[in-house]
Amino acid sequence: MPVRQRFGNWTAFVKAMGLEPIKPSISPQCRQATIKAHTGKRSTAWKGGVHTAHNGYINIYAPEHPNTTSKGYVGEHRLVMSNHLGRPLNKFENVHHKNGDRSDNRLSNLELWNTQQPAGQKAEDKIAYAKAILNIYQNPELLK
Repeated sequence: MPVRQRFGNWTAFVKAMGLEPIKPSISPQCRQATIKAHTGKRSTAWKGGVHTAHNGYINIYAPEHPNTTSKGYVGEHRLVMSNHLGRPLNKFENVHHKNGDRSDNRLSNLELWNTQQPAGQKAEDKIAYAKAILNIYQNPELLK
């Protein structure tokens, strides 16, 4: 009589023999290969690398771009501005949508905003801050 008919399954047979069944485990290499096989273009959920986030911004899959997130996406508005400037955006730079529509990523609708702020509010602090900003944007090599 086959094992399946008498014991129901292989685990019941192993227990009936007085042994402890071995639970199957996935090797770390197999786990990494599975993760890699289901991300990006290989994924069954791939929609061409364009994703609209819950906050209305359009994200594009560009893992080679310096401004990407950990998952390889970069905001389309940041990508458009970065391509226009010919350099990646800095951490203290934001891209503002003039008309407020986060999905309208035409260059004519985008503005580059600087979000660095001085530590103090004294006049001499503001002057020093303004000189530093002028120096950064007059010397583009300082941005890299």
